[in-house]
Amino acid sequence: VQYYKFEFVVMCTGKYGDVRRMPVFPPGKGPEVFKGTVMHSLDYCKLSKEETVELMRGKKAVVVGYKKSAIDLANECVQANQGDGGQACTMLVRTLHWMVPSYSIWGLPFFLFYSTRFSQLFYERPNQGFFRSLLCRLMSPLRAGVSKFIESYLSWKLPLGKYGLTPDHPFVEDYASCQLAFLPEGFFDMADRGLVRFKRAPDGWWLSENGVVLEDGTEVEADLVFLATGFEGTDKLREVLPKPFRGLLVNKSSMIPLYHGTIHPLIPNMAFVGFVESASNLRTSELRCRWLAGLLEGRFELPTVKAMMGHVAGEADAMRRTTRFYRRHCISTYSIHDGDGMCADLSSATHRKANWIAELFAPNNKRDY
Repeated sequence: VQYYKFEFVVMCTGKYGDVRRMPVFPPGKGPEVFKGTVMHSLDYCKLSKEETVELMRGKKAVVVGYKKSAIDLANECVQANQGDGGQACTMLVRTLHWMVPSYSIWGLPFFLFYSTRFSQLFYERPNQGFFRSLLCRLMSPLRAGVSKFIESYLSWKLPLGKYGLTPDHPFVEDYASCQLAFLPEGFFDMADRGLVRFKRAPDGWWLSENGVVLEDGTEVEADLVFLATGFEGTDKLREVLPKPFRGLLVNKSSMIPLYHGTIHPLIPNMAFVGFVESASNLRTSELRCRWLAGLLEGRFELPTVKAMMGHVAGEADAMRRTTRFYRRHCISTYSIHDGDGMCADLSSATHRKANWIAELFAPNNKRDY
């Protein structure tokens, strides 16, 4: 064992990968009784394209999940099963979420609805004052109308009703919790051809010798079961941090309490990058890296621990008021305000556009920073 001493450590492990989130099965109803193969999406992504085709061709596959990894897995499973001997892929859906087929809604660019300074003006943001809170309350019908407008397009464009996949929550709640999935081209065409099937399992499921059993007793035969069930990002950090700090990682909102998504107020000389989500995770992490570099260069100082904890609590409260899926650190509905704060710390301009019209109605993207 070798020991090294540093003045500052930056953890860039992120919240996805390395540690699988595995379902908990009843005794005698887990992978040990299944005659086929059970594989988490983390293990699948390590295979070569040739290996994935060989694994899935001619096999009855069940994909557990209904978000980005699950949809990609189902799509690749169908591609591998084209032609004679191909088998359908079944998606096991526990929680419904809205899916988006393109970056256009009724002919309007998607960014107009949530990614401009004007559109984000009407959404909750951390630690906002009385007048902004009042404005958000007065604008709640407008927010609901925007969400309904997008839902109407998705219900028209996609056969969600046909397959029983229409969520019972507003679109904005998925956007505000960073749980949108963009569909591969022709995804529901494959479903119409019987190559992708959907089974709802809101109340649980388990494994048998021949496949997957749902709570109502329905059995879905399978040779392969793919678990697109997510990752345990904080478990990686618990293994690395010394004991005094492990218990501080998660707050009552089940999020890592990070000031500007980077600094834990109670863990000194350490920063975390990649644990905050937005509509563009790469840009979000890049901005934090630049902000963190400014901090380490001494261009600004951190607020007090109390002030940082208050900021973190404000972010959790803003999410809680916007979406039922608030137990994740997502800044998508106030990402421009978030960037303003980091720019101000760095003594950079918070307004990034050439004129006020663009500032209000154009999206802030990577070129602006």
